[in-house]
Amino acid sequence: MDVLNPIYTEKAACQDCYKCVRQCSVKAIRVENGRAAVVKDLCILCGHCVEVCPAGAKKVRNDLGRAKKLIESGKRVIASLAPSFASEFPGVDLNRMAAALTRLGFWAVSETAWGADLVAKAVAQQLQTAAPGTILLSSACPTVVEYIAKYRPALADRITGLASPLMAQARELHRLYGDDCAVVFIGPCISKKQEADDYGQDIAVAIDFEDLRAWFTEEKVVPSLAVPHPEVTLIPERAGKGALYPVDGGMIAAIKSWNVPAQVTFMSFSGIEEIERALDDLELALEQDEAQHGSLQQFSGPLFLELLACPGGCVNGPRTKKRTGTIKKRLSVLEYGQNRVAGSIAQTLPDIEHVLFQSWAAKPVKQDEAGEQLLAEALRRTGKFSREDELNCGGCGYDTCRDFARAMLVGRAEPDMCVSYMRKLAQKKANGLIRAIPSGVVIVDAHLTIVECNYNFARILGDEALALWDAKPGLEGASLEKLLPFYRYFQDVLGGAEAIDRDIRFNNRILHATIFGIERGAYAGGVFQDVTAPWVQKDRVVSQARKVITRNLAVVQKIAFLLGENAAETEATLNSIIESFEKSEAGHER
Repeated sequence: MDVLNPIYTEKAACQDCYKCVRQCSVKAIRVENGRAAVVKDLCILCGHCVEVCPAGAKKVRNDLGRAKKLIESGKRVIASLAPSFASEFPGVDLNRMAAALTRLGFWAVSETAWGADLVAKAVAQQLQTAAPGTILLSSACPTVVEYIAKYRPALADRITGLASPLMAQARELHRLYGDDCAVVFIGPCISKKQEADDYGQDIAVAIDFEDLRAWFTEEKVVPSLAVPHPEVTLIPERAGKGALYPVDGGMIAAIKSWNVPAQVTFMSFSGIEEIERALDDLELALEQDEAQHGSLQQFSGPLFLELLACPGGCVNGPRTKKRTGTIKKRLSVLEYGQNRVAGSIAQTLPDIEHVLFQSWAAKPVKQDEAGEQLLAEALRRTGKFSREDELNCGGCGYDTCRDFARAMLVGRAEPDMCVSYMRKLAQKKANGLIRAIPSGVVIVDAHLTIVECNYNFARILGDEALALWDAKPGLEGASLEKLLPFYRYFQDVLGGAEAIDRDIRFNNRILHATIFGIERGAYAGGVFQDVTAPWVQKDRVVSQARKVITRNLAVVQKIAFLLGENAAETEATLNSIIESFEKSEAGHER
């Protein structure tokens, strides 16, 4: 477990289902010894793997203890409350939530939305002076910023040179209240934990709503019943339209409240998959247009893209309750943000450019490139020797067999992840075992149609069956009713009867038959031994000898004082019988 990572795997709980691999948009998962772990350098911290893991093996780092220690230290700890709390704690207004947080020991409460106001006005100012065709990508979502920096590095310089709302807020709070205060973020986001790790001088700790609910329960604080106190005020002031940031289009609404030129084009995209498609289109358009113009000439003004990693916005963040639908969550935030107006922020913004500035450097992920020869070798490890063998079924978690092979070459995947390969391998092993067994073996379905059998079963049945075997090895599709007169035993087992174990006379032989159910009502199997064969007789004698030894030793334990050395002599005699048979068999094999 790497406790430094905001997302980690509890290896003992991982069930090698590969669902996290399938669902991860950037394939930031390494499977080793059947256990899936997050690769930090590839991860964008969207938290989707945590949400979809059926075994609950993907965990989010709990930073609640760090937040508590900060408060216990006596520092002035400020809670930065994300506006999505309105959808997470429905019916709890801002004043009651602030009162509840002060009950936990926070010195003061500030809306993260106030930082969003700072960013919104700064974006509006950039758009007022931007040239036509200029493209600006929002910096509000740390997951999106991470995605662009790693997987769309060519677009990194298109991100607005502004800090995230949380970073801007935290920096300004430190400027206003001193560097000795500490800011703790509370919201629905996992990537905010990494933001706190990277910018610890600004953000001390980031906890999520699940952590907050656990804290309320522990301290017996009920937010809906918390009584606002006159001394509990929001610092430095109540937020404006930044309160709308948690819903898609909310950031755009906040930006438009600052006299944005009419020729600016706004677009909003939420969810990593939708963002991927949008940026695909953008890169293609730039590739076609920039060669001649250096910008998107089809736009008469600047283009601003609001990008949120979670579908529908932060209200559907990875650490939010999923029982409530997006419509109700959206309505809660819209109600929370209604009638909001800008405060003194309008006058202070030009003086805090250092608070808002942030450069976003590209940090491209090294692409998994491999030559055709290496790729072919990796594919052969999973039984794929031609293009026809590449099913591209996605069972391993990768879209294509070649993507899977590339992951194997860099150590992020194992051959055992290929479902079709493992199924074929298991079938080969089963077939090999069936062929090697000296007894006759047959498997039938509910209609008594042979699914598979070995040569020894056909040999036991006689010449007619052997002739069929020559035409079709395995006798697949043949009717057991026509080949075996005592097929009714199979019907009984298929109907739910206990396994049958008995001697049956057949074709001048005595067969020891063991008939058993494999899947009730669907499949049954049978193992047949010709007890007249020398090897079977030997096996039976050996078996009986061992049974005698076992029984005799049990008696010895009870009446050892009566038997004396006689028991030891009996055991030695019986063991010598077994050894003689084993030596005889070994000599025969040589």
